[in-house]
Amino acid sequence: MGRKFKASKEEKIQACKDYINGSASNANIGKSLGVAESTVRKWVKSYRIHGDEAFNYRSYNRTYSISFKKMVIERYLSGESSSTELAAEYLLHQSMVMGWVNSYNDGIDIKEYNPTTEVYTMKNRKTTFDERLEIVKYVISNDNNYKKASLKYGIPYPSVNKWTKVYLEKGKNGLRYKKRGPKIRLDVDLNSMGEIEKLKYKLKREIEKRELAELKLEILKKKEELEQKSNSRK
Repeated sequence: MGRKFKASKEEKIQACKDYINGSASNANIGKSLGVAESTVRKWVKSYRIHGDEAFNYRSYNRTYSISFKKMVIERYLSGESSSTELAAEYLLHQSMVMGWVNSYNDGIDIKEYNPTTEVYTMKNRKTTFDERLEIVKYVISNDNNYKKASLKYGIPYPSVNKWTKVYLEKGKNGLRYKKRGPKIRLDVDLNSMGEIEKLKYKLKREIEKRELAELKLEILKKKEELEQKSNSRK
């Protein structure tokens, strides 16, 4: 599409005006700004309702009450409004609207969302390997609630999220910080090892594989528990 940067507020407003007065189509606007036609349609819908304020910058996440979510869900399920219309009216992402609807249809309880912005803005601090491991295990044992772990341990949300993903992918050794410097890859040559060294190396790898397998089993068990709770409410 040519452009890679994000459209400014002024560009969005002008795009809506151009569409409304008939001087440009969704396709032409989308091509000139490097966005999809569906994005332009959403801009126009929001602009018709909110005017210039539809594109005001928001540096924080919004809070959505249970009653608000249920109202949006009911309007969608009743056929009163489409997900695109609801997203435009309430300045939401369409995927967010459908996420609420799908959760409701799956029997998952609708919960109030409060982003607690400090988990994103708090300063990072030095942590030990044992601390990082404890935080990750806390996240997993609490249904992957990164925000809860962030508040409990005073660690920014992005760090908690990153450590958990690394742990799930590489195991606990992925949480060890490596010394800075040029990265030198050393391929392990088993043929150059003695029998005892080979056994030690293989034992170490087997332990790592077993730990990852146990972790995956723990996650599967939690998923099954959540599914059973969800099915029991249907």
